[in-house]
Amino acid sequence: MESIVTKTGDKGTTGTLSGERVSKDAPLIELNGTLDELNASLGVLTSLLKEGPSFGDCPKIIETVQWIQNGLYNMGSEVSSEFDLVRFELRHPDRLEAELNEMTQKMPPQTKFILYSGTLSATHTHMARSICRRAERVFVRYLNEIGETQYPHSYQFINRLSDYLFTLARYLNQELGGEEVVTLVWE
Repeated sequence: MESIVTKTGDKGTTGTLSGERVSKDAPLIELNGTLDELNASLGVLTSLLKEGPSFGDCPKIIETVQWIQNGLYNMGSEVSSEFDLVRFELRHPDRLEAELNEMTQKMPPQTKFILYSGTLSATHTHMARSICRRAERVFVRYLNEIGETQYPHSYQFINRLSDYLFTLARYLNQELGGEEVVTLVWE
C-alpha cells in the first residue's frame, strides 16, 4: 500500500483534477474543502441516526443523507473540472425539494424563529446546515473567479440542501421528541 504522505503540498500548493498546482487558499480548494467538511458532518449525522432511536422515516432519511454524501463527492469532481464534467441535473435539486416538502407537510408550520436546539441529531443537522450555507458562499466566490455566469445545477443542489437540512432538523426534533427553543427579544 502506498503512503498517503506525498509531501507535494509542503509549500502551500495542491494538485487539481487537471494536474495544475494551485495555492491551498484558492477558491477552488476552499470550495472542495468546505464540501468535504459538509460531507464529513453528514457522515456523523448518519451515524447518529443509525445509533439513535428509530422512527418511521429513519431508514429513508439515512438513505437520502447517504445519497447527498455521494452527490457532494461527485460535486467536488464537477467543480474541479470547471464544469467540463457535469454530474448534476435539475432532477437532483428537485429531489431535495420534494423530500423537504414531504417533511414540511408532516409538521406544524413554523411561526417563530428558533434556536438550534433539541436532540443531538437535530442539533447536528443544524450544524451541517451552517456548513452548507458556507459552501454556498464559497461556491459563488468560485463561480465569480472562473467567470461562470450560468449557475450550474450543482449550485442549485447546494442551495436547496441548506433548506433540506433546516427542515430535516425540525423534523428530527418532531419525530424524536426534541424541543425547539424559540428565540426571545434580547433584553
